[in-house]
Amino acid sequence: MGTEKLILISDVHANLPALEAVTADIAARGLASAPVCFLGDAVNMGPFPAETLAALRALSPAFRVRGNHDRYIASGTPRPELEKYFHCAEGADHTAWTAAALDGEARAWLGAAPASLGFKLGGAEFRCFHASEESDEVPFSAGAGAPNVLCGHIHSPYVKTAAGGLAVNPGSVGSPLDGNPAASYAVISVNGRVSAEIVRVPYDLAAFSAALAARAVPWGSVIGGVVRKASLF
Repeated sequence: MGTEKLILISDVHANLPALEAVTADIAARGLASAPVCFLGDAVNMGPFPAETLAALRALSPAFRVRGNHDRYIASGTPRPELEKYFHCAEGADHTAWTAAALDGEARAWLGAAPASLGFKLGGAEFRCFHASEESDEVPFSAGAGAPNVLCGHIHSPYVKTAAGGLAVNPGSVGSPLDGNPAASYAVISVNGRVSAEIVRVPYDLAAFSAALAARAVPWGSVIGGVVRKASLF
């Protein structure tokens, strides 16, 4: 039996240049036909919500789960809850701007993804969710008896040994927070055992920053600073 591959993508956050760079890198590695697992947060915190969602959907993810930002957009989360999450009014303004940029069908697609799911690939069992099994906002911590776990949310990649296999976080395509602004994704390999590679891809940060200004994106200066520094601080 040959090696099965799986592409992990998470936390794109409406960053079209980053997603396009990752897609090109996947193709350059000869992995364009490998199934994609999307771990949530397609939009919000970026200037290209509609275009990014269209590009992500064109990848036809074989597996996908809903992120907390996807939920905010799909469900029309009340403004007080958004202001509490972002610790400011501007974050809620940005979320409203993102929702207005998407039509009803696009918002429904975001909301149709499950909070978590399990699947098998190459004889290996996987469990995936955005942050953790219990919450799309509370990060995962390895527990006993879990299968191979795939998760996102924290915008910082890792590959760890867990009780039931590996725990893999591919990091963020659109807004890494580990000090490295290059887009991040992961490739899972299954061939009797499960292994994972974190891949970093430089992209056109200037185009991202220019679009924030050109489109008058609410909270754009803060979002741009975070993406350029790859840090919240």
